[in-house]
Amino acid sequence: MQSFRDSIMFPLVLLVGGVVLFFLILFLTGHDPDEKPLTVFHWVLGGMLIGPGFGYLIRWRQKRDRSGV
Repeated sequence: MQSFRDSIMFPLVLLVGGVVLFFLILFLTGHDPDEKPLTVFHWVLGGMLIGPGFGYLIRWRQKRDRSGV
């Protein structure tokens, strides 16, 4: 049986959680992307929150390809 960190759900949870947290931070700071565009700070923050999910997704894909499943 696979552990949770080795399943596809872990990267998906990280991706969704990062997106939700990014929008929550935008909401709490009162930033409205319709009024003014996102700054470099917002893009970097979004990448830091969403990026780990992509890293784990790549790692999961490589493990799956090596195991031949």
